Amino acid sequence: MKIALYVEDGLEQIVLTPQTDTEKSLLGKLHDKGRLMNLYKGEFYNCAGGWTRHGPSENSTIIQLIPTD
Repeated sequence: MKIALYVEDGLEQIVLTPQTDTEKSLLGKLHDKGRLMNLYKGEFYNCAGGWTRHGPSENSTIIQLIPTD
């Protein structure tokens, strides 16, 4: 995934350009009318047991897509 930040004349954009079919599919879901989109701040980090955990830090922006049907 290519990610670009574009700022010009007061307009601010985040541009997401997929490079694989999986990324294209995921970005397609952003436009799906059958999903709710939520934005959160948080963090994902690796644990000693070999799995990933969500934490309270605000290092990342998380876009959550929830099917409505």
